[in-house]
Amino acid sequence: MRLIHLFKKELAHEARDWVRDELVSDAQASAILARYGESLDEDPNKNSFGYYLLMSLGALFLGLALILIVSHNWEEIPRVIRTTGLLLLTFSCGVIGSKFFLSGREQAGKIWLFFGGISYGTSIMLVAQIYHLGEHFPDGIFWWAAGILPLVIFTQSRLLALLSFTLATIWAMVETGEDFFPALYPIFAVVTLWLTLFKKTSRLLFVGSIAALVTWFNLALAWAMGGAGYFELFEEQLPLSIAIGILLNGLAWWLMRAKDHDWQEYGLVTHIWLLRGSIITLLVLSFEGVWQDYPMGFDWLSLLGIATLLLFGCLSWGLSRKSGLYASTPAILMTLYFAFCFALVGAFDNMEIITAIATNLMLVVMGILLIRRGIDQTQTHYFYTGVVTLLLTAFFRYFDLIGDYIGGAILFMVAAAILMAAAKYWKYHLKLVTQVDETQVKEGE
Repeated sequence: MRLIHLFKKELAHEARDWVRDELVSDAQASAILARYGESLDEDPNKNSFGYYLLMSLGALFLGLALILIVSHNWEEIPRVIRTTGLLLLTFSCGVIGSKFFLSGREQAGKIWLFFGGISYGTSIMLVAQIYHLGEHFPDGIFWWAAGILPLVIFTQSRLLALLSFTLATIWAMVETGEDFFPALYPIFAVVTLWLTLFKKTSRLLFVGSIAALVTWFNLALAWAMGGAGYFELFEEQLPLSIAIGILLNGLAWWLMRAKDHDWQEYGLVTHIWLLRGSIITLLVLSFEGVWQDYPMGFDWLSLLGIATLLLFGCLSWGLSRKSGLYASTPAILMTLYFAFCFALVGAFDNMEIITAIATNLMLVVMGILLIRRGIDQTQTHYFYTGVVTLLLTAFFRYFDLIGDYIGGAILFMVAAAILMAAAKYWKYHLKLVTQVDETQVKEGE
């Protein structure tokens, strides 16, 4: 579960070499690889994947060439030939692709359907241009994505899902830029999420669909605040978004305990990206000026944000506590820290310095926890993430002091005291572990 996909393949290759060199038996190598969802047998799809990838890229370039050629000579082609030719090309690609797919040649069928999807989008744009259909041009992108979506469900193809989801995301961005709400965007994200959870493996599509749903939720809040007529971002979205992130981290730990290896990888990747996002968020909030923009006073929005933080924090702790202290402790710490800071800023005036100091101390604590976790679990990623977190905190505070130079010096001294206390505790902990091991050895003798 700790290894990324590329290194798992490398591990399978190394395990075959171990068996050939008689370092381990077949059963031992198979047991090791089974732990990470791999097999000692050669991957039968290894060579076909390269063929599939190259053919897919070739279909993409053919589609781009089609768009360039047709659009460049568009005015010189009679209208009837233009319309008939585009529709016939799209229909032919769909028929050929479906025939290949249903006859068992699934990869060839998906490539033909992928090319047909590009032809379909070209037909929508150019036919609409011929007959001057619709003035709201994002609708063309939407119907392009929507037309491919049934093929995603029918073929369960990651390639078609990537095309449909990418087009839907472009449509949502353009629609938002035109001050319209992309209400149907979650349909594409949910279908993509269903595909990755139950049919095919794709970490990119899984993380992308989760990010899409969170982004759409924030857009929905801003749209509601604007009276369903325009987007109005508000400061209270910050605690709500942070609460969602804390809950997602708990769900990530729950996925990492699942029996399905794909779900374990999804949980691990989600947790890593949420960890990076939380550190970046803390670094941004470590500046005093950021907190000055948060409104003072309690209204229903600010109270809702704090209540959601506490509720989702409890749910995250409940989902992650079975995975150990390194899973549940950050959920409690982050929940209490954010709830304290938002409540303090809302209740009292001129609390920006206090919340900025609390944020910097939280960064120090997070850095220590990550270093400790990396050493305990022998995972270099968490160790170096903790080191980088501490170095970035020191770098930002050196060039952007909180208060005057005395305040900055006090903050550095408090951080140094925490680091030294953590080091002393670590040394004491190692001494206790060594004594326990020696006692067990003596009792065994």
